[in-house]
Amino acid sequence: MIYSVKNMLSIFFLIIIFFFTACSANTLQTSSESRKVEFEQVFAEQCIEKEIRNSVNKEIDRQRFSVPCSCIATKIATDLPIPDIEKFLDENKSTHTLSILFDQAAYFCVQKKKLPKSPDLFKRK
Repeated sequence: MIYSVKNMLSIFFLIIIFFFTACSANTLQTSSESRKVEFEQVFAEQCIEKEIRNSVNKEIDRQRFSVPCSCIATKIATDLPIPDIEKFLDENKSTHTLSILFDQAAYFCVQKKKLPKSPDLFKRK
């Protein structure tokens, strides 16, 4: 009888430990997702501010740069590790990984735009 009570208690404690572990993992994932969203917002706003710093018509340029800057921020946030996001948000420092991902994201987001058609100087029939 004593042996079965010990077994029941150990099973009960394992279930409790499993429950708390699952809850803390879920909280950690939610926290990291909220930090990524915060990173996207802060990074996009900084990107826009840098682009319109010397602009003549800031409101029109703000609208024009909001789409590519948001695209860049979203693309970076998907690949950037959480410690680098924390460093950017808390210490306002850029990491080497952030620089590399910025170059890749900027290339990707700017290439989405359709370039104007070049003139046909040498028309072939």
